Amino acid sequence: MNTQESVGLCFSCRWMRAVATRRDSVFFRCARAETDARFPRYPQLPVHACTGYEASMLYVILLNYTKPLADVDAVRARHIEHLERFASQGIFHAWARRNPPSGGVLIAMAPDRAALEAVIAQDPYVVAGVVQPEIVEFTAANTQGVFRAKS
Repeated sequence: MNTQESVGLCFSCRWMRAVATRRDSVFFRCARAETDARFPRYPQLPVHACTGYEASMLYVILLNYTKPLADVDAVRARHIEHLERFASQGIFHAWARRNPPSGGVLIAMAPDRAALEAVIAQDPYVVAGVVQPEIVEFTAANTQGVFRAKS
């Protein structure tokens, strides 16, 4: 069972907040519970139906290399670890290097732009100054696969 199946609707809900522990466990907290007692703070997973569900915003992040490829590759392993860590929390859903290698492309879902910007700011590529990220936010008119809410 993959992460999305084991978490259910919470995985793509704008109210979901992933809480990672020092031991690399991830818990999915419902931010709606902070203001509405009808929602449990930590719902039993997987959630298959929820009256408070709202789809997260979709983003494409274009990473444009600002340094030579050798400098980028020196940080690449840490960058991939960062992507995988946040993929397990429901943020990143796909990524790849552009061809030719002038940058990368990330597909993400996040509760809001500020949350995504905070994750991007922690990316080892950004910290090392080897990329300039461009975040493109959009509301999907047609969603399939992991991006489609199941009711």
